[in-house]
Amino acid sequence: MAQASESRLPTPARDTTARPAHFYQLDARIWRIDRAMAPQIPLDQIPTLRPYDIVKQRVDLDVDFPARSLKGSTEITVQPTSKELRTIQLQCRQAKVTQVQVGGITAKWDYDDPYRAHVSAKSTVHQHAMLKGKVEHSMKPAPQPELYVTLPPKLKIQELQGDSAAAVQQESEVAETPILEKAQQLGPTFAPIKLTVEFEVESSRDGVHWIGCEETDKRYPHLYTKLEPWAGNTSSIFPCVDDATTRAQWEIAIRCPRTLGDAFRRPKTGQVLENGDGVAATNGDVEMVNGTDAPAKTDNTPMADEFLIDLSEEDAALELAILCVGSLLEDVADSYDDSRHTVTYSLNDAVCARHVGFAIGPFESVDLTSTRTADEEEKLAATAVKVEAFCLPGRTDEVQNTCFPICQAVDHLSVHCGRFPFSSYQMLFVDDAIHDTSAAAGLSICSTRLLFPEEIIEPIDRNTRILVRAVADQWSGVNIIPREPTDAWAVAGIAGYLTDVFMKKLSGNNQYRWEQKLASEKVYDLDVDRPSIQDHGYLLHLDPSIREFLDLKSTLVLGILDRRLIKSSGSTGVMRIINKIFLNAKTGTLHNGALSTAEFQRTCEKLGHNKLEQFFRQWVIGAGCPIFYVTQKFNKKKLVVEMDIRQRQADRQTKPLFAPNNFMREVKEHVGDVYAGALQPVFTGPMTIRIHEADGTPYEHIVEIKETVTKLEIPYNTKYKRLKRSRRQRERAAAEGQAGENADEALLYCLGDVLDRPEDMAEWNLMDWSKEDEDKMRGESYEWIRMDADFEWLGRIHLVQPLYMYISQLQQDRDVVAQWESMRQLVGAPPHHVSLSILLRTLMDERYFYGIRVMAAEGLAMLARNQVLEIGQTHLMKAFAEMFCEEDGVMPRPNDFTSRVAFIMQCAIPRAMSKLRNDEGKVPKAVEQFFVDKLKFNDNSDNPYSDCHYVSTLMSCLADSLVVSHRIIKPPAAPTYEFSFSEEEPPEEEEQEEINPDADFEQMAIDEIERYRRLDEWVVTHQNIYSTTAIQCLQKLTKAGIVKDKTKELLQYTRSSTADNVRLEAFRCLNEIGLTRRMPVMKHLIYNLVEDRSPYVRARLTILLGEALGHIALGDDPVEKTEAAPPPADGLIVEEGASNEAKRIEATRKTTTEGALAALKVTLQDSEVFKQALWYAATSPVISLDEIAGFCDIAALIYEAVTSLTVMMKLPRPYKCVREGKGKVRFYQEGPYRTKPVKGLPFEDYQSLEVHGLKYSGPLGEDTKRAIAKKADDAAAAQALKTRINTAAQQMAAAQAQAAVVSMPPPPTIPTPSTEKSGIRLSLGGPKRKPSVDIREASPKAIKIFNASTPGSAPSRKPSAAGKSRPVVLSLGISASRKAQQIVTSPATPGRYPSGMTVPSRAITPQSSQILQQPTSLSPQASFSATTPTPPAAPLNLNVGGFRSFDSAAANPFGPSPDVISPAPASSFAGSPPPRSSVTSLTGGGITSLTSLSAKSASPPAVTQPPKPKLKLKFGASRQNSVSGPQGSPPG
Repeated sequence: MAQASESRLPTPARDTTARPAHFYQLDARIWRIDRAMAPQIPLDQIPTLRPYDIVKQRVDLDVDFPARSLKGSTEITVQPTSKELRTIQLQCRQAKVTQVQVGGITAKWDYDDPYRAHVSAKSTVHQHAMLKGKVEHSMKPAPQPELYVTLPPKLKIQELQGDSAAAVQQESEVAETPILEKAQQLGPTFAPIKLTVEFEVESSRDGVHWIGCEETDKRYPHLYTKLEPWAGNTSSIFPCVDDATTRAQWEIAIRCPRTLGDAFRRPKTGQVLENGDGVAATNGDVEMVNGTDAPAKTDNTPMADEFLIDLSEEDAALELAILCVGSLLEDVADSYDDSRHTVTYSLNDAVCARHVGFAIGPFESVDLTSTRTADEEEKLAATAVKVEAFCLPGRTDEVQNTCFPICQAVDHLSVHCGRFPFSSYQMLFVDDAIHDTSAAAGLSICSTRLLFPEEIIEPIDRNTRILVRAVADQWSGVNIIPREPTDAWAVAGIAGYLTDVFMKKLSGNNQYRWEQKLASEKVYDLDVDRPSIQDHGYLLHLDPSIREFLDLKSTLVLGILDRRLIKSSGSTGVMRIINKIFLNAKTGTLHNGALSTAEFQRTCEKLGHNKLEQFFRQWVIGAGCPIFYVTQKFNKKKLVVEMDIRQRQADRQTKPLFAPNNFMREVKEHVGDVYAGALQPVFTGPMTIRIHEADGTPYEHIVEIKETVTKLEIPYNTKYKRLKRSRRQRERAAAEGQAGENADEALLYCLGDVLDRPEDMAEWNLMDWSKEDEDKMRGESYEWIRMDADFEWLGRIHLVQPLYMYISQLQQDRDVVAQWESMRQLVGAPPHHVSLSILLRTLMDERYFYGIRVMAAEGLAMLARNQVLEIGQTHLMKAFAEMFCEEDGVMPRPNDFTSRVAFIMQCAIPRAMSKLRNDEGKVPKAVEQFFVDKLKFNDNSDNPYSDCHYVSTLMSCLADSLVVSHRIIKPPAAPTYEFSFSEEEPPEEEEQEEINPDADFEQMAIDEIERYRRLDEWVVTHQNIYSTTAIQCLQKLTKAGIVKDKTKELLQYTRSSTADNVRLEAFRCLNEIGLTRRMPVMKHLIYNLVEDRSPYVRARLTILLGEALGHIALGDDPVEKTEAAPPPADGLIVEEGASNEAKRIEATRKTTTEGALAALKVTLQDSEVFKQALWYAATSPVISLDEIAGFCDIAALIYEAVTSLTVMMKLPRPYKCVREGKGKVRFYQEGPYRTKPVKGLPFEDYQSLEVHGLKYSGPLGEDTKRAIAKKADDAAAAQALKTRINTAAQQMAAAQAQAAVVSMPPPPTIPTPSTEKSGIRLSLGGPKRKPSVDIREASPKAIKIFNASTPGSAPSRKPSAAGKSRPVVLSLGISASRKAQQIVTSPATPGRYPSGMTVPSRAITPQSSQILQQPTSLSPQASFSATTPTPPAAPLNLNVGGFRSFDSAAANPFGPSPDVISPAPASSFAGSPPPRSSVTSLTGGGITSLTSLSAKSASPPAVTQPPKPKLKLKFGASRQNSVSGPQGSPPG
């Protein structure tokens, strides 16, 4: 069936019915988060309920390994919930839909495949918004439907009555997919309908990953589904409802070859079988000849190879195993081809589409249940399930070692949480997996990166926790799902809590408490300016670090909730609540198995018998962590401990640095308007305070924190005199036999009591407390105080108490968290010999937890400064020699890692020694030699475990010490004596070459690192750790300048044939060195990202691309300075203001996201190499939609979006026809191409082009030509009229200028501003104009205009030397420089006022000031009469602070002088001076009548305007006296 046209289908908008109603019940403020990252749905268009539900779906797949394609069909059982159902919407991507039937009737459909989004070949990176708009509706985590099926008109939705309706409802309940809510179940029930879709997937860019199916890929061929934690992956394999909450039963039938040889055997289409039939092709169809079933002729051509890829006989015989969700239903041989079979799996438990997965490959099985004992089998009984692990051939031993505790985890959780949700559990380890683990129903697809052999012990804790979390995800994550994105924290928290419960059983309480404390500190460091964990559900797709933070904090929140519930109720903890939730999901009480925050809180309050609204408001809905500052004092009178607890989280200043590794996350949150949660001023809840009093007894006090400041008085229980004695005193008394009745007191639990003999103290240079310190300690009323002893808070507590109390806590408290708190205080204290001695004893005491001993080693390195440097260095080197070296202390003993703690300490001490620093900030030379010796003499011959991680640690420590200690010395120049009696310049001094005094040692150390790198090429270590570490060392040494440029060596490691982890490490080092800031290397990174087949490598390279952009944006490289242009010939120098903008960007790029983005844009927007590479990646036909959208997002950060499309069309040619007879006529094209239209363009179409701003160069119609000619004539007439008006205005301006020359009135008083001088001076070229009239010689009462005597004016500037002018360089901003350029180059405009000047009114305004008199003579020596009135005259051109004056009207920026009346004649323009009058004398005392002047000024004489003088613009201090008399003039 042909694809139906979209215009004929009555399909609703994609935004309205794409997902269930409850998915859109969102807070309006949250919708701002994904505004730029995901398609939005207006809140007013949110539907009430989808008119159908999915009950069951069957999928039939036919797998073709050589073509890497899938072909099949799916049958979906749809349960209508409304009789008005007309359209069914499905998610479907990258598939070719061939046929759709509904109820057996062919139906119309509309399919918009986002992978077929076409972009023009002429498009550029500026079309990124257009490309993003074509794919954004199908992006994860909430893809909208792409396939719309219209129900045929013949299909009628039938309403069921009586028993039929009850049967349908019962079937839905069994499937655990309730169709309707309780309110709707009472309504009508409709008969289900069957929807069948046939499809083909020819190329898999997403959904399924194929490995080993190409000749260049030598790995075992296999495929698997790329499971994702959000919706959108399964719909890339087959059509389905792929949203967050829709669940259904599944039945999957897979048809594939039986062995690898059958999958890749070349088809023999020409061979004839014995029965005469044609050979079946690989797809099962019989090859036909000329449309018949007759067999083809035999082809005797010898075949080069039997298989399409290189397969040995053993590999070809490997059977292809099929792993799929559900239980195996049947395995049927193919009736057409014996080499193929069909395997069917059925999953009766309803799950979401994203939790459906399968895999096909030559996998080997490992039975993990073989570790169960008979007692465990009997205890589990019916709850026991089969646990298997699968891997590729040759890795079964690694799987057995890695997955050893997995069966125990399944059994443990089955006992405490109910039976495993599915019939069996399988773990599959495959290559190229993006995530470490991905969850499906009863199946976990894991990465082979997690596997490690028995001789590797370093990744045990980390990898075991990851795999146990994968088991917990089956209960909470697949069986239980979040109802909305805001509920993701609850599901993630339950899975994390179950993981912690089992890890506590597996590793012990100390390990559990240690990991809890480290996780708490990590949450405290990260939870700054972040949204709440409830709002994090909307952001999980932005960056992987967001999910890590959500998993971490949600697990800890449930941990503190468990302790608070147990303390308040006595028995009910979080485990009981989790059991209740699982039970509700199994019985159907928890609708659809979807857990909400409200439901979780309700269950906690019901079982815990406590209101938890405040708790959820602070830790779930709110964000941040509390910070407590606690002070304490013992009141001897009241016998109480006075305590002051203050919360100061509002004063927190520290936050994670804006660095390249978090640049893209910060940018995505900035673009998506992700807002930090509101700062909480007060955290409330109970806190346990434990006081260890004088008799050694701990007393617990539970206090309630309710306010910002909490003052407490805790009672003191020891009522008698202090009986505590120091440990030394107890030991001395016990040694002397004076213990008596208190003999047990000397045996109190006390750590760190090693190396306490006098000879040991002398040998190790140790120091104990002085007598004064012991007396002070003896005078204390209690040993120490612990805040939050039960770990019920996330945050930081600063308790002020003496350091010796923390040391007592370190030595006598068994809790590893208490010891961690003491170590933190001890390491943060000032260095002291006693502190170093205590840290050494902690390091050497094997009874301490290994984490505390590691902290002690690091503390020794941190405190070993200044005077105690030698002591700390000696302690660390002697400790390592004591534990791991021979008696001489230099030659190491053969490695023995049978004790894992010994391995950890052997790696921790060198790591701590690399942090030692002397007074110059360098690593001591003895320490550097220590690292070289240990690498050179390392012996692992008798060790059953690998030492690759230990050697890697030594290599890193050596490289770090070389970088820190690298120094370049410039030798002092030798004294030279030169005598020269000529006038020639003395020769330049020769520069002394810089010397590296440590060059020989550095070369020896580098050679040692290179030796291990070359060794890895012959004896491969676990995950090539020697090579990756050597590349890291090479990067550090290159960046420090110790090693010359190693670009070629690093680029060799980036080839596709290199191991993935080595290749990725090489790209990371290119980033750190700064090579990716060069556009060719950046292009190399982007091209490798696009062309690599591995989704894991592409995902990691995408992260590295973000880090490379972060390095550019944050300004790790220096900004290149451009040379300044030579000054112009006219002497005017205007400096552009771009430097100011660059300074602003440079100042903000490291602190704000806006500044970083601005710097990134400035750096990359003009790079053509980056443009082409980025657009090549965005338009690649092999990457996924999310990767395409990621490149478009990067382009949106740098380039402006342009919506344009270049359309290319073929030029037409004339058609001709030929009659061929028998009623046939053949048409063909012949003749030249037509390059222009035959008919002219009509005028209506021409007007439309003008409206849209388009140009047309073709022929025009007659009406169009006439209209254009008429328009041109009108424009010419308007231009002529405008010219006449301008001519008249110029003549009038010239007349007014001539009239102004005749009469020169006294200048008005210019108000002098009291501010500073502007520093700008304008000089119009030519000689300076002298004052024509000295208005101060004749009359001492004349108005004074000399600036020096004006109140508030500044002293005048001294005139410069005659004939000399010095140009002044003025730095202007961008806008100011443009304005200056515009003023200089703009033409003169007659009659124009300066910008900002008020135009004078036409009306005559009487003035109250004194009227200046007219002189009797125009000679300069004539004086003015005080009683003779003067006629109105033009004001003096003062033009203060302006750049140009084009006429006399614009010369006065202040309007008419307050002392002169200057009315405007009726016939002149407003504000212009009156024309010259012939009146020589006026009657005294009156104002001249305008009527007497108007007649004479009506026809001004035509005066030619004098040419404008050449302007010369100078900048400098302005003169204060624009017009003044002689210097000796007396003051007026």
